Amino acid sequence: MKRKLLAVIALAIPGTLAACGGGNSVSNPPSGTAAASTCPAGSQTSGGGATLSIGSKSFAEEQLMAQMTADVLGAHGFTITNTFSAADPAIGKALSSGIIDMYWQYTGTELTDPGYLNLTAGQFPTDLPGAFTKVQALDEAKQLCWLAPTQFDDTNGIAIKSSQSSTFGTSLAAFGSYLTSHTSTKVCVLSEFLTRPDGLPGLVSTYGWPAPSSFHYTQIGTTAEKAIASGQCDAGEVFTTDSAIQVNNEVTLTDDKNLFPPDNAGLVVRSSVLQKYPSIGAWMAPVAAKWTTPVMLSLNAMVEVQNQTVASVAHTWLVQNGFLSS
Repeated sequence: MKRKLLAVIALAIPGTLAACGGGNSVSNPPSGTAAASTCPAGSQTSGGGATLSIGSKSFAEEQLMAQMTADVLGAHGFTITNTFSAADPAIGKALSSGIIDMYWQYTGTELTDPGYLNLTAGQFPTDLPGAFTKVQALDEAKQLCWLAPTQFDDTNGIAIKSSQSSTFGTSLAAFGSYLTSHTSTKVCVLSEFLTRPDGLPGLVSTYGWPAPSSFHYTQIGTTAEKAIASGQCDAGEVFTTDSAIQVNNEVTLTDDKNLFPPDNAGLVVRSSVLQKYPSIGAWMAPVAAKWTTPVMLSLNAMVEVQNQTVASVAHTWLVQNGFLSS
């Protein structure tokens, strides 16, 4: 799942963090008052001047989704504050506590992260619609509403150079077999991947990869695309919509047994907010429906590789796809 921040951070433009949790946002119900537990579906009606806040995690894909949300809702009667950034699980706590009113979350993170639902393999579906429906049902009981499912799958992956496919194979199973007899192969992963059930332990038990006791896995501080391209690593952990996979002529190995959890995204809104403004989901659902894996790879590359601004990439895409007039 999407875990691009290695440390929990919380950032805000000076003077705006208080506003995110203050009078400009929809407040939590008064103490002793039960919040409505339903997540109403709305129609595309005006926000009526409501001021709400959206948060994001600190990488291009999240920032693009947050910016497009602010742009679309801003064009339809809302004023959206988009200044809060935090890693998991801090951003989830910011939503629950009322510091922010919404953010885009990944189903795989929500399902498996100890800061959220903390389910294990076998407790959640292995397909994108099923995963979204699962988190939607479980989080509604926590007064959190999942809206506007995306179509991309941004899960964990193991990448290799495209030119090495004939040597390493094209699947996690084939590469595992290769590793057992080629112990000098350099496989690079983030530190948490060594212990997560859907990380190295899962590759060992599901695909027969050699255990750390018999094979050296190299820890690196970020995803492995550049390290693979430079030859520092032969293979390594990536996230499947990372623009650097295509830029560096790499491919991800096929996960035939669905070890890595499905990981599309949804806009998570507090139930108390959605009760007042049910049109949020109606405006954002058709936008999210166009966010496929190829689309997000392209948009991410514009920001991460071509150094275009998040604001300009978001605005141009929305205009080109008919969500903004200009």
